[in-house]
Amino acid sequence: MQRYLIAALLAGAASVAGAQDQPRTMQDMVSFLAAHPPMTISPAVEASVPIAAGGSAATEDWMNMFGLRVVRNVTQPALYPVRPAAGKANGTAVIIAPGGAFLSLAFDTEGMMVARYLAQRGITSFVLKYRLDPTPKEAPAFLRVVGERMSGGNPRRTHIDPAESADIPLAQEDGLAAVRWVRGHAAEYGVDPARIGIIGFSAGAVTAMNVATAYDAGSRPDFVGAIYGAAPERPVPKDAPPVFVALAADDGIMAYAGVPIFEAWRAAGRSAELHVYAAGEHGFGMRKVGTSADNWNEHFVQWLKGVKLVP
Repeated sequence: MQRYLIAALLAGAASVAGAQDQPRTMQDMVSFLAAHPPMTISPAVEASVPIAAGGSAATEDWMNMFGLRVVRNVTQPALYPVRPAAGKANGTAVIIAPGGAFLSLAFDTEGMMVARYLAQRGITSFVLKYRLDPTPKEAPAFLRVVGERMSGGNPRRTHIDPAESADIPLAQEDGLAAVRWVRGHAAEYGVDPARIGIIGFSAGAVTAMNVATAYDAGSRPDFVGAIYGAAPERPVPKDAPPVFVALAADDGIMAYAGVPIFEAWRAAGRSAELHVYAAGEHGFGMRKVGTSADNWNEHFVQWLKGVKLVP
């Protein structure tokens, strides 16, 4: 359970390709974290846009974990826009929801790094900082909270249990608000209001799937991506957007939860694509793990082109 605890906490906040001194396996992560506890850092310098009046950025705690940024104690949802180079935008927009067990957000490996990759391919991205459960400011106490949450997890789950976090419905509200905000500012960002989607990782994938099953006309995403995540036990909407699902078969946290998403969408006659990589564990995100899971981002862009959501 310890290695899956670390994976869920970081949700991908681990090694970057080419960084030889960084951990690459879950066992390495546990040892590395013991020797290099999380360090408090300054908030992100990238420009952000609050999408709700409540809460405050002052409550947030930013940490350096494995040389990458993680944020927790989020009370005010916000978007971090990442735009393609001038003249390169293709009109498609993606809201990106990082993971972290609803206790933290892997801001870099499942947020900004994803956004920059997509921006290089002409896609305008918005990293979503959604509301989280409160955690102690001291790192050791925070890690204990993560341990307590993960000790009750079921690695064979097929759907998300809303009781796992009090902030699951709040994160859903933030995801829906993000879609409305981007659609309302589409002209400002050169975005086609009919090509706005959301992709999430782990807890962020839970948020994305909640959005994909609880929208109204203004907050309906035009596509959704769920990377090692789970969906709620809700009916698939009649006009459900196309879904892209990716996970690793050796994931000790969410290895089974992605398949029911694919099956439910297909049973409802909606478009769905599923990638199950042989290995990659939980939280591979944008870090290189040396398996076919390293290619999920390329497959995601290929899928967007295949369903005519990227020209």
